[in-house]
Amino acid sequence: MSFKFNTQQKIYDLAGAKIGGQPGENPTFLIGSIFWLGQKMVTDANKGIFDAKAAEQIINTCQIQSDITGVKFALDIVGTTDAAFEKYIDFVPKHTDAPLMLDAMSPKTRMGAANLAKKMGLSNRCLYNSVYKGVTDSELANLKDSGIKMSIVLADDPKDTTMEGKMKVIVEALALAEKGGITKPLIDTAIPAFEPDMGTAVRTIPIMKEKYGHPVGLGSGNVVTTMGWVKANVAKEFRPGCRTSTNSIMQMAGANWLMIGPAEQAEWIFPAVAVTDTYIASAAGDLGTRPLEESHPIYKMFM
Repeated sequence: MSFKFNTQQKIYDLAGAKIGGQPGENPTFLIGSIFWLGQKMVTDANKGIFDAKAAEQIINTCQIQSDITGVKFALDIVGTTDAAFEKYIDFVPKHTDAPLMLDAMSPKTRMGAANLAKKMGLSNRCLYNSVYKGVTDSELANLKDSGIKMSIVLADDPKDTTMEGKMKVIVEALALAEKGGITKPLIDTAIPAFEPDMGTAVRTIPIMKEKYGHPVGLGSGNVVTTMGWVKANVAKEFRPGCRTSTNSIMQMAGANWLMIGPAEQAEWIFPAVAVTDTYIASAAGDLGTRPLEESHPIYKMFM
């Protein structure tokens, strides 16, 4: 890992959370999913029917862990229909001031979620998932009209998964994001499910940071969960160790943000991320870098 990049590293604010910067300046920003398809508390994903008490507990746990560790977070609201999104987006802001990520497989549903966020006056708290090669002009126009300024921007070309392919496709993806009114891009190096070439996405993190200076990260939450070897050889109660080590690898590669998968993992992921952030800040301190806020994990642990 390079503990200091030559390129100026941009820092973007989203609802009070600082994302990006040189290693050691800001803690790793975490994005945890809620209302994801298959989550037990969601009883009807199409209608958006869920156990409100269980959802509130998940949100509160994330907030408590954030307060304890100094690690900031967003809740990745996953929806399948406009009706579901309307209920989810109404519920979550009533229980936390954290940023919200709008996440749907369907472009039409993503567009609907962005419209709802604008209607509810929440655009300045939201980030979009995502802008990528192939996104339509209509979706970009809708995104721009929504007033959302931050989005995940995918360095993903299914036809070329090499680092060179990622570096090439991100040029187009960033241009599309700008067209959609995005002024705060979060570059995603697009790690695949557990495959032999998964390390390419990790190796690309510091290269992207050095070239563009934008915050860079990826979705670490889907990596360990797809490892057949882990499922076959590691008991469920010990798998969190594999997941937390995966996050630490990404942090040490220079990641500014991580999609960690289900938000209910907060109790073990937040502290592990905070410990790694503390090591990084300590190492960066030798190069003259200091945390920008007193809530950084290093101060939580040593003051």
